[in-house]
Amino acid sequence: MEFRSNIKEFDELKKEMSLISKGSYAYEKLAHYIEKNYKHIIFMTASEVAKEADVSQGSVSRFCSALGYRGYNDFLHNLQQFMREEITAPQRLEYTSHNKDLSNVLNMEHSNIDELHNILNEPSYQKLVDKIVTSKEIVLLSSRMSATLLPYAGYLLSKIRNNVEEVTAESHLWNTLELRNPETTFIFTIVFPRYPNDLISKLRALKKEGFYIAALTDSAISPVADIADNVITVPITTSSIFDIYSTPMLLINLLLKDAANCMEGLNKRLDKLEKIEKENNTYYRGNS
Repeated sequence: MEFRSNIKEFDELKKEMSLISKGSYAYEKLAHYIEKNYKHIIFMTASEVAKEADVSQGSVSRFCSALGYRGYNDFLHNLQQFMREEITAPQRLEYTSHNKDLSNVLNMEHSNIDELHNILNEPSYQKLVDKIVTSKEIVLLSSRMSATLLPYAGYLLSKIRNNVEEVTAESHLWNTLELRNPETTFIFTIVFPRYPNDLISKLRALKKEGFYIAALTDSAISPVADIADNVITVPITTSSIFDIYSTPMLLINLLLKDAANCMEGLNKRLDKLEKIEKENNTYYRGNS
């Protein structure tokens, strides 16, 4: 089933729950509990929902299947798409402080990683690989929590090619990006909820100047989707105080591996880099 990714469609989900709950006391209790407690549910396991709604765990699974989902985790992932922008950090702390069960978070991460198989086969992914290989200059652009992925991407990318810069709102380069040459500068941005306004505004300004922009984000209705020339959506897990970026980080690793495989003379570059690091005694070697 395709994920509903627009919070306005939450009303449609509630209508569907109401329809399928008719004639089933367990389903009625579940529909009522979900509608009244949906902000808490995105941090709960199926067994916790069953206990709180006073139904069996099997009823929870069957209810989700009746709605058209593959199971509770599929339903939960969809519900998180609705709520991710609404939930603040203090609310997350309140909702998750009682929950010591990590199984739901781990299950969601397994599900997210499974989705990478499809993402890696999308045309948008190969376009991004090509841009990384062929662009004269690459600017990695982000802000706030999304920007925590930039050092990882920048470190690996600088290993395999030159002319890579990381730019955040705190960087002096932020205010001069529009002065660069759009014909030679490729903008690769990472934009996850809660979407920073300063980043969205900067991307709009760069788009107006004619820069090619590729975006890594979480949803087809992310505000960057209407700005970027190439958009890759990758799921993130919301079942925590803070969003979990392990799946996007894995995607970045695979992305740069595929780009590296397309670069000529990379072995010579890496050999030289290894020699420099050895001469500089970069890594700990023990007593040897």
